[in-house]
Amino acid sequence: MRHARPVLPALLLAGPAGAQTKREKRVGPVQADDGGMCDTSAWQLVFQDEFDGDRLDPDTWRTWFPYSADGSDRCDGCRLMGTSNTIFRDDLVTVSGGQLHLGVRAREGEWYGQRKEHEGGMVHSVGDTRFTYGRFEVRCRIPKGTGLWPAFWGFGGETEIDVFEFCGERPGLFKGALHRWGRPKFSTNGKKRLPDLSQDFHDYVVEWERDGISWFIDGELVQYRGRFVDRRGRPLPACGRATGDHHTAPYFPRAEDGLNIILDLAVSEPKGFCNGPKRPQPWPEGTRFDVEHVRVYQRHSAVTPR
Repeated sequence: MRHARPVLPALLLAGPAGAQTKREKRVGPVQADDGGMCDTSAWQLVFQDEFDGDRLDPDTWRTWFPYSADGSDRCDGCRLMGTSNTIFRDDLVTVSGGQLHLGVRAREGEWYGQRKEHEGGMVHSVGDTRFTYGRFEVRCRIPKGTGLWPAFWGFGGETEIDVFEFCGERPGLFKGALHRWGRPKFSTNGKKRLPDLSQDFHDYVVEWERDGISWFIDGELVQYRGRFVDRRGRPLPACGRATGDHHTAPYFPRAEDGLNIILDLAVSEPKGFCNGPKRPQPWPEGTRFDVEHVRVYQRHSAVTPR
């Protein structure tokens, strides 16, 4: 991954990680594998926000990363994100017309001594809106514009699942990823070329199950990763595998990590994750990340939301 998310204090205190070989990045230790049972039970809706009304639900969302000791925004990383050139501001998060709007503007500012040239909007779920396993769904319209960096992702413990990240200069290049923020850190990234997705609303989904993760856009499977892999690091199916010993994927999410839901619109640094502007220029009026709904489903047998 070419950028860093907010890192938990425990990870900052961890010791240095050793170098990994290419194989170690893709192929983990061997574990006994029961072959995986195919869970065909129906998905049940356990969380939804349709963004009705005229304001964000304060019991569900924060407009910063609530990683300070008391959950407030009083920490150096609470309104910043990795290699973005952005400070997240409350007034760039609005709700109207049955949609959540995450805005952006070119305005220089400073947060805990770090200067940035743009401001953006974000939401981070809190309280019981934290899930292990499930179908994570958003219907949204991404913005177009060089350096814009919209994302929908989940984060908790050492686990990050990027349902999508786009660069506004290439709104038809889908990117999805998994990250394990331990020591050492493991990642897997995928991408798929599609038509310009900024022209309309689309459904983006990740289905995280015990032994596999699938990404969908408008119902089409665009990416898959498995908990188990073969000797070359290729993912094995989520169910119906041969029983026995199989290698694990070192980047696969930990079952003990419940994920909070995050949506954000940032601006990349020049030559960062996206091709951010070298000089800040006003964004065209109406440039924003529009979200119609966020929903989470779980199988009847899955872990209940935390």
